[in-house]
Amino acid sequence: MRPTPRLALAALCVLATATACGGDEGDPVTAPTFSTVVSPTAAPAESASASPAPARSSARPSPAAPSWPSPADCVSYNPNNLTVQYEAGIHQVMDGSKIVARLHGGPGENIGDQGLALAQRYKRHCFIGRGNGREDANAFVFDYWRDSSGKRTTIPGEDDACSSYDRGNLQVNDMGGGQGWRVKDDDNVLHLFDDESDARDGRLVLAKYGRICRLGNPPDDDQDYVTYGR
Repeated sequence: MRPTPRLALAALCVLATATACGGDEGDPVTAPTFSTVVSPTAAPAESASASPAPARSSARPSPAAPSWPSPADCVSYNPNNLTVQYEAGIHQVMDGSKIVARLHGGPGENIGDQGLALAQRYKRHCFIGRGNGREDANAFVFDYWRDSSGKRTTIPGEDDACSSYDRGNLQVNDMGGGQGWRVKDDDNVLHLFDDESDARDGRLVLAKYGRICRLGNPPDDDQDYVTYGR
């Protein structure tokens, strides 16, 4: 016996599972409905042409190295208002009643003129190591100058007051035994400092120059010079 059309249709539905079939004749053939379930933890697929996202880092950039000692110990002054006073072997460069610099020297020496010409080049006289508490405290005080005034003054005898060093070869050295620290260029000791922090600040300043200059004529048992770099 030949199968009826309804039995043939049922057999085709069983064999072809990918095809939807109606129940009775006249029922519309309904297309299958598909739903996609995405796991909440699954990462979306990336296309082959998509660029990878840049790596993110929470690390903060390192702060820039300081260019000058901080905090600074400085005397600010008006370079257009400077005078020199002399008393008892001390030449004082003054801005009104403010002492800008003190230099040892006799009354007939040009020490005062040297100090005045130096101070007129700048607007701030700065120090490292003031109040260090050592018996020979002046030997451990390093001074430097900041903020150019724009004046190009002539310091009498400046070439004789200065010596050269290799600023690319500066070393910070502990002298041991509580004697303090020093900054040197090989065997050329440029200055003494009370502690390592002061010495590193001194090196920071000295690395800006190639010559160190000392003004003044202090007594033999004192090292109270005024220093500056060129």
